[in-house]
Amino acid sequence: MGKCRWLELTTPEFVEAVGAVCGVCLVPVGVIEKHGDHLPLGTDSLVVEQVAEDAVAEEPALLFPTLHFSQIAEARHVAGTIALRHEVYWNLLDNLCDEIARNGCRRIVLLNGHGGNEGFLSYFAMTRLERIRPYSLYVIRLGDYMQPALASPEWQAQMQSAFDHHGGEAETSSVMAVRPELVNLAARSVPGLPRGSLAHLPRVLVNGIWWYADYPRHYAGDAAAATREKGQFLLPRWAAAVAAVLRAVKADEVTARLEAEFFKAAADPLAGP
Repeated sequence: MGKCRWLELTTPEFVEAVGAVCGVCLVPVGVIEKHGDHLPLGTDSLVVEQVAEDAVAEEPALLFPTLHFSQIAEARHVAGTIALRHEVYWNLLDNLCDEIARNGCRRIVLLNGHGGNEGFLSYFAMTRLERIRPYSLYVIRLGDYMQPALASPEWQAQMQSAFDHHGGEAETSSVMAVRPELVNLAARSVPGLPRGSLAHLPRVLVNGIWWYADYPRHYAGDAAAATREKGQFLLPRWAAAVAAVLRAVKADEVTARLEAEFFKAAADPLAGP
């Protein structure tokens, strides 16, 4: 099909597109937060939007405008962060999904581009079972579409840093491939290594301050060896992984059937499944 961007379609084109993509809508989810001193605040949004655009070029789906808001309370101490109250963000997602479905997209795919959102979006997806909704929701987690390429022998042969995470070699390379003019490698600080401030606690414990405890500068890794070419290696592989998920969602007739079965049983649990 032709155009996929929701914002660029006329109303007649939109109606045609919904049918052409089997009612699948892809929603990229980014964030506004610090990524060291060398990357733009919109790093996650820029990268996930490019991945989404490349994915729908390979496997067409309606492409919703990128959401620039995520769970990011842990970065409120650094300038430039926009951390919506969690109830506001929750209600925004809830309302957006309702509106997307009202416009005929009954298969909504949230493409997560921010690590701090993994738990939030997974929980959001689980709560879709609280009541019947006119759509099925799918979440593509950050690690699930990025990690295969990052773990590949081809990438490992290119990577030079021993520790690579937030704002590090891979992420910086990906931004250099998308918006190189926004990257200032000369401004990077000393490598962001974990401080281990909570090392006295058992590793099985989780609390809200864990990220700040290790990375108060909001930089985890070393971007010194980042290059545009490395980003150009990663981005197509991430997009191909997302495109494969979109194909699976289009072919999925089981999720909606199971949801209908579940809600019928939930309305009268004594009758049994």
